[in-house]
Amino acid sequence: MTVKKTKEKSENKRSLHLIHSPEHAGWIFDADHPTQGRRYINAYEKLLSLAKRCDVEIVEVRPRIATEPELQRVHSQAYLDSVLNEALSSEWDGMRPDMAHLASLFAGGTLVALDLLVTGAAKTAIHFPGAKHHAQREWSSGFCIFNDFAIATDIATKDHGLRVAILDIDGHHGDGNENLTRDNPMVMTFSIHHYGIFPGTGESDEAEFGVYNEALQDGDGDEKLMMGVDRFIELAKKFQADMIFIACGADGHEEDPLTWLAYSVEGIVAVCAKVRESFSTTPILMGGAGGYLPDTRTPEVWANAALAIASERRKMREMDELVEKGVSYPGTAGRPVSKEISDAWEVTGKKRDRKARGRTNGSE
Repeated sequence: MTVKKTKEKSENKRSLHLIHSPEHAGWIFDADHPTQGRRYINAYEKLLSLAKRCDVEIVEVRPRIATEPELQRVHSQAYLDSVLNEALSSEWDGMRPDMAHLASLFAGGTLVALDLLVTGAAKTAIHFPGAKHHAQREWSSGFCIFNDFAIATDIATKDHGLRVAILDIDGHHGDGNENLTRDNPMVMTFSIHHYGIFPGTGESDEAEFGVYNEALQDGDGDEKLMMGVDRFIELAKKFQADMIFIACGADGHEEDPLTWLAYSVEGIVAVCAKVRESFSTTPILMGGAGGYLPDTRTPEVWANAALAIASERRKMREMDELVEKGVSYPGTAGRPVSKEISDAWEVTGKKRDRKARGRTNGSE
């Protein structure tokens, strides 16, 4: 495990561990595909920039390839042979050994993050390519090849005896996470998503399996997102979670082309901060899941959410009191926010006319 600190650590400095490799840029199905690997690099660079302003230490850690026995914990051997040995997947055309390699690297990166949390080396671990929440036992789905969160929960629960609560705020239902963990009583899944789009599941709860869903509708925004997260917090506390995984998809943002949800950057940041406030000492692993504005909103959401998970809510409230030169976040009905906060969280006032944009099938 290679570790790189961005600066010397000082006492009382907030910190997060970031699993990252320049190889992540190669996650390109084709030039016109909604998923583009540069979003990971853009999020990495934005996070480093924001962290300097917010006094958060970033500890960079390199990912590793997931071993075949690790992948076998949730995937069938026939499926693994197809991807690893033949470089085939229904998500790409032809043989793509480069993509098969990255799929294994993504799974291994999440397991590096898990190890940091389990050993106590980190309280917050961020892996932007993580949370491939649609991957199933025997097939790829929704741009997802290996289900890293399902593998990590299997290890955390069965090898370490930890109770894991998965919060999925991606705009698409986390069907793979749900299917691959539903029989494990040490796991609860909670997905907040736009119901009726891909994959078309997640309409209701199955509490007897630790499965909970908040099915949102076209145009639902920050208020509904916060209501869902409030319910997750209540259930996760009753569940007595030892560890929390967050699939922090950015595709619920109002400008993203693959859902009709209307979240703002601030709304997503707020729910991530509230989870950290509610579980101040609980290890949290964040994966980026989906997001299809690789040069703008997707890296912006991920970087800001990562800082929110690493930050103290008290510190954020103190910043929010600086409203002498108030500006407004987009999508928040003109709520005043200080110029200092706006600069720090890199939120702009630019919007798009959502009616002018279409929505395509697919996900991540």
